[in-house]
Amino acid sequence: MPKQVIDKDKLIDQAYLIAAREGISALSVRKVATACGIAVGSVYMYFSTKADLTAAVFTRFFGQALFEECCRVDGSESFVDYVRKLRGALGEALAQMDVDWFAEMRRLPRSEHEALEAARGPMFAHMEQGFQHVLEADPAVVRSRLVGALSPDKLCPFVLGAIFTSLMEGSDCEPLFALLNTSLYEALAESRASESVAAAPIEKKDC
Repeated sequence: MPKQVIDKDKLIDQAYLIAAREGISALSVRKVATACGIAVGSVYMYFSTKADLTAAVFTRFFGQALFEECCRVDGSESFVDYVRKLRGALGEALAQMDVDWFAEMRRLPRSEHEALEAARGPMFAHMEQGFQHVLEADPAVVRSRLVGALSPDKLCPFVLGAIFTSLMEGSDCEPLFALLNTSLYEALAESRASESVAAAPIEKKDC
């Protein structure tokens, strides 16, 4: 019987399907090998530990859910619209899972947590760079406000952290979006409102 050949991407595909159906904590090298119809040892040729396999699945999730959205920047969208788009993409990806991935991650052993943290670092840095790029390109943002706690290097990590907190708590991000709109655009909105008031005709009344 000829030896079955399988590549790394196919292994990750199967591992991702298992994690989406049963939860990432239920993922195992044996389950992946069975799903692919190969020996357990063949999986270890690509992933030396189960933690490495878990990290690969985590990376695939972010690649499918966020990287495509993060790399597709519409020059006409505001910073808040861009953040809202990413939050929606991540929420939709999680909704497709049969289990709560965030709850599952909390049950992972320490070695797998460390592997996930190592994989998450570059991905988060990539998303923060996307945030900064859109923030700096948004012509409606009041530049004088991008200082201190609202400087791009502080604001973007905060926004990303707030998004993930909302996902873990099962809450929406509307308060965040409202705060961003008020903090970044309010002065411009007030200026336009003042211009509208100044341009409006004054109604004359008899004494």
